[in-house]
Amino acid sequence: MTPHLQSCDVAIIGGGPAGSAAGTRLSRAGLRVTILEKEKFPRFCVGESLLPHGNDLLKEIGVWDKLEQAGFLRKYGAEFSTPDGERQNRLWFGENLAPQHEYTYQVERAPFDQLLLEHARENGCTVHEETRVTALHDAPGAPITLHAEGPSGRTELTARWVVDASGRCAFAGSRAGLRRRGTQKVRRVAIYAHFEGATRHEGKAEGHITIIRTAGGWFWLIPLAGDRMSVGLVLPAGEVKGEGDYNDLFAAAVAAAPAVAQRLDSARRITPLRATGDYSWRYSSFATRRVLLTGDAAGFVDPIFSSGVMLALQSGLRAADLLVKADRCGRSLRPWERWAYTRSVTGWMNRYARLIRSFYDRAGFEVFMSPQPVLQLPRSVARLVGGQTDPGLADRLRLRLFDTVCRLQRRLNIAPPIPSLR
Repeated sequence: MTPHLQSCDVAIIGGGPAGSAAGTRLSRAGLRVTILEKEKFPRFCVGESLLPHGNDLLKEIGVWDKLEQAGFLRKYGAEFSTPDGERQNRLWFGENLAPQHEYTYQVERAPFDQLLLEHARENGCTVHEETRVTALHDAPGAPITLHAEGPSGRTELTARWVVDASGRCAFAGSRAGLRRRGTQKVRRVAIYAHFEGATRHEGKAEGHITIIRTAGGWFWLIPLAGDRMSVGLVLPAGEVKGEGDYNDLFAAAVAAAPAVAQRLDSARRITPLRATGDYSWRYSSFATRRVLLTGDAAGFVDPIFSSGVMLALQSGLRAADLLVKADRCGRSLRPWERWAYTRSVTGWMNRYARLIRSFYDRAGFEVFMSPQPVLQLPRSVARLVGGQTDPGLADRLRLRLFDTVCRLQRRLNIAPPIPSLR
């Protein structure tokens, strides 16, 4: 006989930032929430850099004070560099954002995600770890049924609503038959690991994320608390033949980028090299009548500007608010509500996508690396890099102007060229 988990109002697939944030919000609204997480926390996860505007979301769910006391490294800005280190563009959040957004944190994801999940549990969520959802049945007129496998064997759970926060495995979207499409022409792969002993900046700049553009891709260097640093290489998927290529590809790319090689000269790798592929895609819709997709389960944005955790929190909270409103009225989501939710989250993604396209374009990157105080373009770009996903009209117009200047750069050399990328 198949044992049954207790029925609930909302089942959340996945206990990462999107699932934990949504669970906390829903439980605080009085709903019975069960989170089904396939892994045992803490567990390794890449994507360690937060954005200042995400601070507001962490404060909304009441976890900010815990984060402040957790010992993570403060992040006061970001810097971008050419592979030879000859040209740099360093952004300080305090110079471009409101005082409450002067800093955020670089977080090791294992303890950070566990902190959020435990916070959801403390706020009333029932959490089942090491429990993998294997099937979802959503028949009209009946509760949604989820089948799962956990430490006690096969189980079932019934719920009125499902929030899919399952990450890039995108459990519910694929089973609901939603259309999935890529959002960039070139598929990319990230190869990454943690290091100790890497060279760090001094003072407040110690916590800066460093993005180093190369001819074919880019590196990230994210300093973490203690002596640990996350280092990743992003390159076209066609250059990676298999797992056996990771070490050689990574070593060759480091050797070809002096700005990276100097930082890693005395470093020691302390985790295996891992790889993640299939960058930049999303579903055509992020909601059905009773299922909402959040975070990476809805779509994945290239991580150049560290938007992943913030978009996960943002979409998780937006989905929770939409769900609560409908549940209190005793109905499922209306078509216009599903459309509005998809449009809102897609809009956040698109704002980053436009800037990301400029970053990958040689001419666009040359403009990005030559910040001139014309019409406050650099400040508007910096605010988006800091996580301002709903800019005002002035910033939206400046960002569009920035796109135009990047296109003109291909013919007019408005900004100084970067020989190492040509």
